Amino acid sequence: MTESTPPATQIKKVVDRYQAVRAEREVKIRDLLAGRRSYLIFQTPGGNVWGDTRTPSDCFARNLQYIADSLEVPSDHLPVLEPWFGTGVYANIFGCPYVWRDGEAPAVHYRYHTLDEVKGLPKPRWEDSELAQLVLRTIDYFKSKTGDALPIVWTDTQSAHDTATLILDASEVFLNCLIEPEATLDFMRTINEVIIEFSRVQADRIGKALLHPGHIMLSGPGFRGMSISDDNLAVGSPDVNTRFNLPLDEEIGRAMGGVAIHSCGRWDHTMDKLKANVPSCVAIDLALDKVSDPNPNEPEAVRDALAGAGIPVIVRMTGETEEMVKVVKRVMHPQLKMIVHPAFIDLPAARRNYETLEGLLKGPS
Repeated sequence: MTESTPPATQIKKVVDRYQAVRAEREVKIRDLLAGRRSYLIFQTPGGNVWGDTRTPSDCFARNLQYIADSLEVPSDHLPVLEPWFGTGVYANIFGCPYVWRDGEAPAVHYRYHTLDEVKGLPKPRWEDSELAQLVLRTIDYFKSKTGDALPIVWTDTQSAHDTATLILDASEVFLNCLIEPEATLDFMRTINEVIIEFSRVQADRIGKALLHPGHIMLSGPGFRGMSISDDNLAVGSPDVNTRFNLPLDEEIGRAMGGVAIHSCGRWDHTMDKLKANVPSCVAIDLALDKVSDPNPNEPEAVRDALAGAGIPVIVRMTGETEEMVKVVKRVMHPQLKMIVHPAFIDLPAARRNYETLEGLLKGPS
């Protein structure tokens, strides 16, 4: 692991570069939100932010390098500092042990084996969680190095349903959505209370540097809300998703000024439920081909479910230019606000893809 803190000269160089790039990118983001533009291009380099990082200084060093690399890739997004320490922060608040793995992202072990063990479970104190405290120390460390000059976002936040399957045996969670739905929902609402409470604590620590919506999403001025990962949308039926996942996501959206939803896998069977069930949804993120996910969504299904919904849609796909164009043509629609996120190959490919997408998406001049 990298433990050395970047020198002040390196930090200033990245901050200065960020400020120089920021103005141009902000204009495009505001144009999308104002309806003057129907698309953005979101390209990110490879990075090691989401790996074996265990300390505030190491997290900062990885983030700073990722921001520096991001600013050299043609894109419309603003890179951010993220206090990332795995997907199990909220599970750890519920007492689940973290597993640190050399050279890999950390994992978390579930603590409970039956629904009966979590019935009436009191809301835990985030103050007692090692990982929650690590997140806050890291935010403080970020602020000590860059103040408000570089944006900061929340830690990786898994939805209540995702987190439930990290705290309790996943088979128990899915089974009891059908057998004991009320008790299962009560458990997930307790998780949601913790998510909302600790997210507000993070936002207070971040202060003016906070940029919305955060993790995995294109973030920028004018965007609202916070990002959550609700990967279980891909494996739940539309009925289970509309009874559990989406109402819980909407609770977060109402509390946090909006919610941006990511799910891995194929969840186009639920996307047409978003507008009615998550009116606070400010963006979604999804994959459209097997380069970006082994079980991708069908481009036409995404288009048909979301055209006219008014929700910006981040679509991930290959960075091979010809194949990328084929995928984009299948999903694009005049009433779909689209943020195209090709996979990063190298800088020449990223430059080519940006120019190609600009020509394709802006239409005839």
